[in-house]
Amino acid sequence: MFASKLSIVALATLITAGLATPHAFAKTGGNGWQTAVTVTVATGTTDQFEHIPCPTGFYAQSGGFFAFASAVGNGFALTGQGPRLDLNPPQYGEWAWNFVWPNGGAPAGAQLVFNVLCKKGNP
Repeated sequence: MFASKLSIVALATLITAGLATPHAFAKTGGNGWQTAVTVTVATGTTDQFEHIPCPTGFYAQSGGFFAFASAVGNGFALTGQGPRLDLNPPQYGEWAWNFVWPNGGAPAGAQLVFNVLCKKGNP
């Protein structure tokens, strides 16, 4: 399990390091990847839940995130992602992520960047 957490962190850090800005590949509304959202995580946070909706008439097909190097300390791990099945009725028009920092919480200055891939119609 530790190896898979390490792989996620290494991959996210590598991807982030190779991009000048994640917003360069995003667009707002319509089919495709939406505009990326940057979230600053409060120092010491142990559990972070984020979700991004698609425009009306679209469903969330996938989601992505980038973890800046400042966010990956203290055992950072993605513990779940997908459509909002936690709601009743389920919300397929939103994508959600849950992260944990089990060893003392998020380090100071931790930031995550989120994006959602939206498609026209119903899932």
